[in-house]
Amino acid sequence: MGWIRWLLLACIAVLAAAPAARGGGADDEAAALLRMHGEFVDAFIDSQGFGRRRVTPMMAKMRHYQFEGVDEDGRCVLDVELVGVARHDPPVVHGASFMGFQHRDDDAVLPAPPMPTRRLHAWERDAVATLVAGAGIVIHDGPGGERAMGAIRARPDCLACHRDRREGDVLGALSYGLGRIAVPADAADRRFCRPMGISAASARPSY
Repeated sequence: MGWIRWLLLACIAVLAAAPAARGGGADDEAAALLRMHGEFVDAFIDSQGFGRRRVTPMMAKMRHYQFEGVDEDGRCVLDVELVGVARHDPPVVHGASFMGFQHRDDDAVLPAPPMPTRRLHAWERDAVATLVAGAGIVIHDGPGGERAMGAIRARPDCLACHRDRREGDVLGALSYGLGRIAVPADAADRRFCRPMGISAASARPSY
C-alpha cells in the first residue's frame, strides 16, 4: 500500500485547514493543488442542469488543467473521480468517464445516467477520514502514480437537498490523478499530460 502525506493549510469557504509543518516547496505544492481543487468544486456545483452533450464547467476545468498544468513543477490532471459520502454508507467512488460527469441535482427533466461505482481503496478510506477531520488536501503516492483528494464541503445552498447535514460537513470528495506536462520533441504545440506511475505506458487520455 502506498503512503499518504497530508497537509493542513488555511483556506476559506469550501476548504478548512491549518498550516503544514513542511518545507516551503511542499507548502507551495499543496497550495497550488488546493487552489485547483477549489476551482473544481465551484465548477462541480455550477455544472448542475447541464446536458451530457454540452461542455460543462467541470469539463472546461478538466481541459484547462490537463494541458496548462497545476503548478510550476508541471503537474497536470489526468482524471477526476467523484467520491460519494453523504448519500452512501459506506462511501463509494463513481468511476464514470469525464464526458458524463455532472453534479446530480435530482432534476427529473434531466436525469443523470447511472454511473458504475466501486468500494474505496485503503488509502482513499484514510484520505476521507483525514478530510472529515479538517484537512484541505490529501496527497498520495502509490504504484499507480500520484493522486490528490480534496473535500466537497456543504455550503448553505447545499443544505436544501442535504437537510441532515450542516455547513462545512463533507458531502463528498474529488480525487485527481496527477501526471506531468510533456511536449513531444517533434511537435512542440502538442502538449499532453503524461502518467508518472507504473502504468505510465498506458494510452493517453482522450478528454
